[in-house]
Amino acid sequence: MKKLVWTIVVLILVPILLAVLFKRVPPATIGVKQYMWGGGIVKDDFPTGFHLGVSGYHKWYMLPAKTHFIHFTESGAIGRKISETDSFNPPLNIRTRDNNLVSIDVSVAYQIREGEAHSIVSEGLTQRYRERVKSKALSVLRSELARLSSEDLQSTEIRLAQVEQTLPALDAAFSEFFCTAEAILIRRISFEAQYEAKLQEKQYLRQKANLDGALTLQAEEEKKVNLIERQIQAAELGLTQDWEKRIQEKRSEYEVLIAQIEADARIYQQRTLAEGEAGRVIAEANGKLAVEKAEALRNQLRTEALNSEGGSILLALDAAQNLNMPNVTLNSDDPAVPLVLDLGQLTQMLIGITGGDSSPQE
Repeated sequence: MKKLVWTIVVLILVPILLAVLFKRVPPATIGVKQYMWGGGIVKDDFPTGFHLGVSGYHKWYMLPAKTHFIHFTESGAIGRKISETDSFNPPLNIRTRDNNLVSIDVSVAYQIREGEAHSIVSEGLTQRYRERVKSKALSVLRSELARLSSEDLQSTEIRLAQVEQTLPALDAAFSEFFCTAEAILIRRISFEAQYEAKLQEKQYLRQKANLDGALTLQAEEEKKVNLIERQIQAAELGLTQDWEKRIQEKRSEYEVLIAQIEADARIYQQRTLAEGEAGRVIAEANGKLAVEKAEALRNQLRTEALNSEGGSILLALDAAQNLNMPNVTLNSDDPAVPLVLDLGQLTQMLIGITGGDSSPQE
């Protein structure tokens, strides 16, 4: 039970003690501490976080650490959410160096100098430093921008150069209130209606002159381009003709070479055919000669065979086989006519044997 009581006491007392003994500085805020019972403002700026600050003994001032903006604009703060770092005011009406009235929308960005927020509190400017800074900005801008002429205001380069020159003067003026100027932005410039009409007409003439100059430059560039195109076309034509000439020369060389090869091929073909034909004729002649020699040798051998006794017998047998005598009339009174029954004499007559022993052998 005691443990529970102590836990409850701790949970209640600790937040109370923290709230009493410490002060929380919110994000993007600079804390300035003051001793209520002697000691005055602490010459130190306290960043975001928890810092020792006893309630009733210390007093805290909170100043924004964010960038502050002073807007001099025609639209003012209509439809805008106003914050503690934004100040909206009417546009600047300035008489230029050439005595023309001009309305300028401009914004100025500034911050409290690092480590000098306590000086603002010490000087009693906690609620008034913004108004003082705005007054200084208005004074410096009117003084510095009045150095420009109407023509200068129309030139972006001259305007930016003047802004660069004005920023150090503005920063020096803000240092009196422990602030530093960060940037100046000119957003809009408008002249009186009559001068604006003349200015627009002048701008139109200037733009027309620029357009005419641009058209002239365009014509000159087109002339250069046309000349370059003609040069390219001429160079291309020259190269084309040169390559066509080279191609034709190579084509002629190869045509001559092909004709030479074809002629050599025809000559080789004709020579080969002639040689082949001659070889064929010679081979046929040699073959025919060999055949005729074989035929002669065959006839010679046949003749020799037929002239022998065996050949005579063979011839007689062939003759006997081919003998066809349907009718034979013999003169029995002629002694030269052999008797049919005399086989030996008949054989001698058929085989052509004359003289010698002609008696048939049994």
